[in-house]
Amino acid sequence: MKKTASARNSLFQGKLIAGLTISLIGLQAQASGFRIPEISTTGMGLANALVANKDEAGAMAYNPAIMAFHEDHTFQIGTTLLGYDLSATPTGGNTTDSTTRDKFVIPNMFLSARTSRDITFGLAMNSPFGLETRWPKGTFPAFSGATYVYEPEHSRINMLNVNPSIAIKLDSKTSIAMGVMFYDVSSLTFNSQGINISGSGSGFGWNLAMLHSTKNWDFGVSYKSSVKANLGGSFTTGVGSATGAYPARSSLNFPDMLQIGLLYRLTDRFNMEFDIENTGWNVFDQIVIEYAYTKTTSSTNNWDNSLAYRLGATYKISDKTKLRFGYSLDNTPQPDANFSARVPDNKRQLFSIGIGHDFDGWTLDAAYMRAAVDDRTLNSSTIYPSTGVDPNGTSAYNGRYQSTINLLGISMSTTF
Repeated sequence: MKKTASARNSLFQGKLIAGLTISLIGLQAQASGFRIPEISTTGMGLANALVANKDEAGAMAYNPAIMAFHEDHTFQIGTTLLGYDLSATPTGGNTTDSTTRDKFVIPNMFLSARTSRDITFGLAMNSPFGLETRWPKGTFPAFSGATYVYEPEHSRINMLNVNPSIAIKLDSKTSIAMGVMFYDVSSLTFNSQGINISGSGSGFGWNLAMLHSTKNWDFGVSYKSSVKANLGGSFTTGVGSATGAYPARSSLNFPDMLQIGLLYRLTDRFNMEFDIENTGWNVFDQIVIEYAYTKTTSSTNNWDNSLAYRLGATYKISDKTKLRFGYSLDNTPQPDANFSARVPDNKRQLFSIGIGHDFDGWTLDAAYMRAAVDDRTLNSSTIYPSTGVDPNGTSAYNGRYQSTINLLGISMSTTF
């Protein structure tokens, strides 16, 4: 018996919701939500407690107002190697490892140019969000029969933040900065076992920052706005009457970030900084999707804002060498009601160590970070698939999820 056009549209709509929604929610294990806060090697060594440290070139990417306190032009380039292991043990099933790449290379760059005594221009390039997971077919026993097409498979987001800014020194103790952020989402892959979704897009935002410095104390604030990236791509399935490839478009709201820090110099060689950061994941609330024939649908995610508490310490062994230590406690924005197995998120503690050494005209920085992520167990009483095609927060994902994360960073910087 043939399905009506309405039925075919309903099937297509259901598959698009399932494929796109659970994929967007799933890229969240490497940091709170799907965030990657390590945007400089110096910052990694201090567990990202770097918004109030005027002495570090690596702090400019966190707080561009710091540029105004550096008299020379500065160039820094670095990379982060991230190693990630994830496994799932569904209730009544076997333990399965995610089969995506277990190592990722994430570059970063910062350039500042002082044009007058009080004005400095800067350009940051980094990747503050993203990463990748892949689950083999049959990982989650609840997806059986016709629902197998909605079982998560491959999720990936690659994006680049290009952030020009200007810093103005108001007086000998205070500076402010402002800038424009361009998020280039170059590649999105959100696949289920019977659905392939791919696309790309971009969006603009803005940032503000300030720094106030005294002899022993520095106070810094950095705000980066939310960014709405408009996405265009394709939806492909070989299952049922909806078989074919269709144009699809949507948007993804990246959260705003507010980081406040206070640094204290205990001696000429030793300082400590404490930061609090709020990430506004509440904008990741509803995804509205448009697809073939201008149909629209939406899915509610209801993420929460999340707080991170960061502590960093720097000790100068000599005039040319610094040691760095850091600790951070990051909370998860993802409630059980919208839990997704596409890289499950949970509270984590970050432990880091770093070193910086000055050579002739160059500074070499290196850092290591270990993220101790709490295991997450879901025991939802919401039965799947009786609630519809979206498995997030349902019994389809009941089980235990474990992950380990290690990061290694290296960078070179110079002044001229």
